[in-house]
Amino acid sequence: MTVTVAMFIKYENDKKAEMIQSPSDRAEVSRKAVGAMGGKLLHAYGTCGEFDMMFIYELPDMAAVAANMMLADASGMSKHHKIVPLFSNDEFMQAQARAGQMTDTYAVAGE
Repeated sequence: MTVTVAMFIKYENDKKAEMIQSPSDRAEVSRKAVGAMGGKLLHAYGTCGEFDMMFIYELPDMAAVAANMMLADASGMSKHHKIVPLFSNDEFMQAQARAGQMTDTYAVAGE
């Protein structure tokens, strides 16, 4: 079973300066790294505001997601990144149904 995640990246200022001087295809870099982990880059977007880019990946498992985050850190390229797991609408509906079946398993502390 694969997992799909969105990874938001904030680049370091010195790395941004390098990109301005010599533009680089960050999607291609990510495509290669994720491909080596058995995954696939589905989408890459530049963003404005809190983060500079967003990548949507399909990876074999959460260990591959963690490895990808470690590589992003180790490369020194990113200042900060954030991973958001993504679910299909069907998976989200299944999660709602499962949670609905388990509501009695949660209790308020002290009860």
